[in-house]
Amino acid sequence: MKPTVSGKTKQSGTRPGSAGLSRKLMPYGFLIPIFASMGIFKFYPLAIALLKSFYEWNGANLNRWTGLTHYKALASDPTFHIALRNMAVLTGAYALIQLVMPLAGALLVYHLRGRRLRALCQTAFLLPMVVPSVIVYLLWRWIYASNGVINTLLGSLGWDSLKHAWLGESSTALASVLFVGFPWVGGVSFLLFLAGLTAIPTELYEAARLEGAGRWRRLTQLELPLLKGSLGLVLLLAVIHQVQSFENVLVLTNGGPGFATMTPALYLYKKGFEYNDFGYASAIGVVLFAGLLIFTLLTQRFMRNTEGSE
Repeated sequence: MKPTVSGKTKQSGTRPGSAGLSRKLMPYGFLIPIFASMGIFKFYPLAIALLKSFYEWNGANLNRWTGLTHYKALASDPTFHIALRNMAVLTGAYALIQLVMPLAGALLVYHLRGRRLRALCQTAFLLPMVVPSVIVYLLWRWIYASNGVINTLLGSLGWDSLKHAWLGESSTALASVLFVGFPWVGGVSFLLFLAGLTAIPTELYEAARLEGAGRWRRLTQLELPLLKGSLGLVLLLAVIHQVQSFENVLVLTNGGPGFATMTPALYLYKKGFEYNDFGYASAIGVVLFAGLLIFTLLTQRFMRNTEGSE
């Protein structure tokens, strides 16, 4: 240790400036593996998909530049138009369901008085999360089968005229796909709403109680305004999830009957892995990505404006 001019000591061979710089750079160093992984597994496939959307590419020996041909074909592709319409129906209904049912479940659980009962109900709502999605879809396919639970129940009640091939008829297939997962309570949306309710100060509940606010007034004037952030996040996650998901339709109907339940994500999968038209599939993926990116930016801007106005 050498004494400094000011009387302080410093370690030999160590410069204070370099030590401070190292401490400042250390947090950024921890982020390098994360950004490297994202670059390899997220951004690189995105860049490749964007590039290959301008090629006629089968993933092997055919790799020819075609410019905007795929995008022009998409604009006049009737199957893609049907898939977009189905996606709009499924996404709108799914987003509404995710905003209503998990919120209702979270409100019921949060306002339960017994701690043990609350913990038991919370566990019951979260338990289905650990069941693999494919098993759930296979179970519902069996429920919808011609000799499944629904038709058997209708037959036992004497309502044979109401029996349907629920997934095999165009009139009922799309609604049947949407009904999978009933009663739609639980999961990430439930946790987000429950966390938002827990974050509301108890003093506000006490003030509402002293003012004689009933359950409806408490919901509309206290809880919903303070849950705007959670509502926006759930809406965003629900739309992204529904636009990207195709495994439910693949397992239940494979897009049929005809194209009654075809979605853009399933159409992308079929074009790429069944017809080896990876260039066209890449163009579908780029269109979906652009749509989701615009929706995400608009939602975030709306949420920022809402928070700023409060």
